[in-house]
Amino acid sequence: MAEIVNFQEFFGFEDDTRLWIYPFRNPLDESGTSLLRQTLGHFLPTWVSHGAPVEGQFRIHEARFVLLIGQSAAGISGCSIDSSVKNFKDLRDQHGLDGLDRSLIFFRDSEGAIQGRHFLDFQKLAVSGEILPETPVFDTTITTLGQLRRGDFEKPFHESWHTDRFA
Repeated sequence: MAEIVNFQEFFGFEDDTRLWIYPFRNPLDESGTSLLRQTLGHFLPTWVSHGAPVEGQFRIHEARFVLLIGQSAAGISGCSIDSSVKNFKDLRDQHGLDGLDRSLIFFRDSEGAIQGRHFLDFQKLAVSGEILPETPVFDTTITTLGQLRRGDFEKPFHESWHTDRFA
């Protein structure tokens, strides 16, 4: 199992802070990482919800996932979420960096490398026994910083929702 990460670098944010995970099929290279940092670095200071500033941060985790958090006294509105998603649509459409493909399931292979597979391909791996009960899988559907801190992002296949869907 991979080393447990506590994500304490999001210091000052409460566990109920909203979280969005943007997964990338292939590892981000230096150019992609730089472009993401630049794009989100410009966006975060301007992020608002109902006219109130959204306090946000992001982390690029293992060159495969962008973890974006946000909190606002006004709450996080649909329009403010849309404005954050627009950054990822632009990155996909203009630069081929697709963090929006929700058909992918992520797991660690036997050597510990993160793999992203279409859910139908992941199903085949699960049925064939290549995905073992202890295989670490990633839950890109979690929505709070508390879930991330508790370890709900990466856990063994047999402890995840993936078991019900793919076993």
